[in-house]
Amino acid sequence: QSQRNLIARMKLIPVQALIENKKLLLIDDSIVRGTQLRETTEFLYHSGAKEVHVRPACPPLLYGCKYLNFSRSKSEMELITRRVIKEKEGEDCPQEVLDEYADPCSCKYVEMVEAIRRQQNFTTLRYHRLDDLTASIGIEPCRLCTYCFDGKE
Repeated sequence: QSQRNLIARMKLIPVQALIENKKLLLIDDSIVRGTQLRETTEFLYHSGAKEVHVRPACPPLLYGCKYLNFSRSKSEMELITRRVIKEKEGEDCPQEVLDEYADPCSCKYVEMVEAIRRQQNFTTLRYHRLDDLTASIGIEPCRLCTYCFDGKE
């Protein structure tokens, strides 16, 4: 992880005129652990950014993928969402409570996103909703794997 962080920092060369006193919007494919995005946000603030807004292109990742190894995370507790949930709910969180965290209309979901926003020091954080994501793809939802977002197989 420290090697990845070093490489990520080496890629960032600030252009002061594009950052200083600006409101910035970052779009990323997902927030897995939150490490690099938090460091990027800190870097942007140190480079003079006024605000940093974040829009991941997918819903919050609540479960590790059973089928692909898209992440280096070995445990669901490495996911930023699960760490936030553990802080709020304790070690053993029942499935029905996890389901609430996956529902963007629930208070628990809103609280989770706000906790991530504060922890990451983003000005705002808005995730893509699963129902909007599946509708935009144009494939029947029953033919899509959404396990990492909602835990449903």
